[in-house]
Amino acid sequence: MKWLERWQSPRPSTWLLLRPGPEPSRWNWLLEGGQVREEGEGPPPCRAGMRVALILPGQQCSHCQLPAPPGLKREEWPLLLEERLLQPAESIRCGCVSRQGTQLELVSVDRALLEQWLAQCADWGLNVERCWAEFQLLPETPAGTALCWQRSTELLLCKGATAQARQHWLAWPTALGANLPAPWPSLQCQAFEGNWPPRLAVLERLPSLFELRAPRRLQLSIARGHWRLLAACMVLGMLCSGLWLTQQWRQNALYKAQVVAVTGPVDSPRQAAQALKRLRQAQDSQRLHLRQIAQVQLALEQWLQSRPAWHLVASGFDGQRLRMRLHGDQPPDIDTWQSIAGQLDLKVEATAVARELQLVFDLGAAS
Repeated sequence: MKWLERWQSPRPSTWLLLRPGPEPSRWNWLLEGGQVREEGEGPPPCRAGMRVALILPGQQCSHCQLPAPPGLKREEWPLLLEERLLQPAESIRCGCVSRQGTQLELVSVDRALLEQWLAQCADWGLNVERCWAEFQLLPETPAGTALCWQRSTELLLCKGATAQARQHWLAWPTALGANLPAPWPSLQCQAFEGNWPPRLAVLERLPSLFELRAPRRLQLSIARGHWRLLAACMVLGMLCSGLWLTQQWRQNALYKAQVVAVTGPVDSPRQAAQALKRLRQAQDSQRLHLRQIAQVQLALEQWLQSRPAWHLVASGFDGQRLRMRLHGDQPPDIDTWQSIAGQLDLKVEATAVARELQLVFDLGAAS
């Protein structure tokens, strides 16, 4: 009977997990499957039979659990996150981790970053089959518990579920201190450290965030008797196309008037396109600044919570620079703010005078 059990139970696949770094030589990889567990940094190994998965770094992901209207299509998921992330929907790639009734658990990542990572995998000759967020590698936790993964000295990754069984993810820069925001202090946490978790979730069961395989070609076989129906459909399609073109021609004047109302008088479609492009760039810049200000405000709130002796005296924003003046009864901590600014990809000028700390964030210098 043992040979029958071995025949019925397929051998687990060997997975190559790739986690991007700031440059190809800083990428981390893990070879996991069966009795095999190897890890390293830089270009990954290439072995026969292994399956490749791209792991999105935790600090590069956004995790949301929110209601979705009935009939919402996959390509419309980014529209749900546009106001939360303050980014245009077309600039992000969105995937679903789970669906419970009308609730969607979505994970988003910057589209340009994802395409850059996939291009690097292609340069290595690797065919990426799955794409998972780093938090998906951690096993699910019972309600009221959490897993805290100290991945490096600069970053802590936490995954847990509240008493209401709501999933929470947190990528916490250690420069912000040891006091985690709610609801993490109320969860029973199991802590561990290392470049990879000592125990992974069942990889074969993890849903891939994105469809990465090329679509298969569809082969059709048309019987002779169906050619007349096909020809009639083609004629009908041509008639519909003609009606559509006629309607588009009639609407051209209306569209032109709408463009002039937004851009002002223009002499050519090229000038109108350039004016619309400038307006769009101004809107994108404003959204980026709003998102950066929100990140700085959150970091400031967390910093002040861990330092009761300090408080905010004044703040202002001139369109490019965010200024804040802090007062406290303890020596100013300039190095911590330099580290926080580095985590947020911003530049900051920190000046300490007596018991006051002056911070100037240059939002226009964001990398």
